[in-house]
Amino acid sequence: MALSRVPGDDELYVGGIFTLRRKDALAKHGITHVVSVLKYDFTEFEDWEKYEHLGIDVDDVADEDLLGEFERTGSWIERALKEGKGGKEGRVLVHCAMGKSRSVTVVVAYLLRQYPHHTVESALDLVRQTRPIAEPNEGFMEQLELYKNMGCPRDIKNHPQYQRWLFQREVDLAVAAGMAPDRVRFEDEEVQQEGEVRDREVELRCRKCRRTLATTPYLLPHLPTPPKHSPSLPPSALHSICTNHFLHPLSWMRPALEQGLLQGRLECPNPKCGAQLGRYAWQGLRCSCNVWVCPAFSLQKARVDEAVKKREVKGVGAEGGGGIRLPPGMREKENL
Repeated sequence: MALSRVPGDDELYVGGIFTLRRKDALAKHGITHVVSVLKYDFTEFEDWEKYEHLGIDVDDVADEDLLGEFERTGSWIERALKEGKGGKEGRVLVHCAMGKSRSVTVVVAYLLRQYPHHTVESALDLVRQTRPIAEPNEGFMEQLELYKNMGCPRDIKNHPQYQRWLFQREVDLAVAAGMAPDRVRFEDEEVQQEGEVRDREVELRCRKCRRTLATTPYLLPHLPTPPKHSPSLPPSALHSICTNHFLHPLSWMRPALEQGLLQGRLECPNPKCGAQLGRYAWQGLRCSCNVWVCPAFSLQKARVDEAVKKREVKGVGAEGGGGIRLPPGMREKENL
């Protein structure tokens, strides 16, 4: 199985590194462009200068960041197919070591980018029609799902979901070493996606002083797990046993989180209040409903009030993202 053509209108092929030694096969299929998704010295291959080449130096491991390369590979493949080379129709080979994981991931990302009707599974199934061994590793599959969920943006690296994903990776590495992360990404200081309409806006307030602590964009909903002794409890009953609200890290938590501790208390940011509201743990906490949340920034429901606001369009206002009041002296422009 030297190289396999992806079914469809595009002259797009997938293969392994030994495909590059098959000069007859490359010539037969009229390959003009090559995307190499691995670390390798290609000078040993004859007539290498005949092809336009894009190299992506990544390993086939689950924690490799290939997501950040999807726009570069996708736009390059799109241009290669449209413009061709030397008057020839563009035909692109995407390869890695075996033509199984990295190269297939790049091809699936291209299909998601160019053909919005595809899901990750349908795009992968298309590739498997001619290349049954196609099997991106678990980490790459998660990245493809995130890419699709993001809407296959052209500016991946500045997208809030990508930035959040990178931060989660930093947290995981730090916690594995028994430390808090070196930096904290405060969600309300980041540029938020605009134009999202919500029918129900929830606002959490300190029960003692009424200070706003969080709104819907910064809440982390979770699906309660039925306890072993009552596996058939309905969802409403499961939610009623949750005693905590979990949040993204917010700027009012800065004094606590920048101490560099693995865990600690969260107190009301109102200097005239200072009520203890909950706790945080970079290594995670288990909710009373049995769900594990990591990292965890938890407010006790008994210490906050939940108010429902009228429907509105999400945007970044004078108070900061999502209606959260930023700490004194922090202007909005400084947070973008």
